[in-house]
Amino acid sequence: MQENGKHQFQGNQISRIPCSPGLYAWYYKPLVIDSANIVKTLSSFLENTTAISTEVEMRYGLKLVSKSLLKAEFGSQKQSASDIINQVVGQADNFFENFFKSNAVHSFSRPIYIGIAKNLKTRVYEQHYLKLIEMYNDDSPVNRYLSLHSNVNVQEVMDRLNLPHSFALEARVRGIAPRDLAVNIFISNLLPNDIGGDSEDPQQETPARRALERLLQLVADPICGRQ
Repeated sequence: MQENGKHQFQGNQISRIPCSPGLYAWYYKPLVIDSANIVKTLSSFLENTTAISTEVEMRYGLKLVSKSLLKAEFGSQKQSASDIINQVVGQADNFFENFFKSNAVHSFSRPIYIGIAKNLKTRVYEQHYLKLIEMYNDDSPVNRYLSLHSNVNVQEVMDRLNLPHSFALEARVRGIAPRDLAVNIFISNLLPNDIGGDSEDPQQETPARRALERLLQLVADPICGRQ
């Protein structure tokens, strides 16, 4: 029996994740410190637009519907996320580099994605990591679409290519290289017996898995988790 424990993996190390049940959390931890790429990636996390829809019922069955996108602004100066990140890079670049090279990333930043796995190697390595690598291949439908449409969001790619939501798709649309992703795992043999298999299809989730993952979403508030 595997002992309970927490482990960190990045890059090729991810192939050594054990075939054990437990929890996982993905983090952005760039292997090469390139300020421009880091600013772009962090901005894609923080400036993720949210759609709002308003519906007003009038007389005689008439409905007025309004749909619009919300944009995040910070502080009294109404700065964008990229403005703030660029300011940090300009004034504290040494700290910026030191932070991303350290394991402090796992303690002082939100995870990108979090979830449960009956088999951590199947879920994290095969369904997430290898799938992301596949999406970078020249013959990948996702890669071909993104080469023609660079400024698109995840939902648009899902709609156009009829794809389900997945961690690999979130990372690929944002242009995150597989090498720049680190994962924490927590091995536990105490997950509910009816947790079910590991699938990207939400329709196949058991009630036990759905309830536990919803709790994780609320507690950890992952950047790209299911909303």
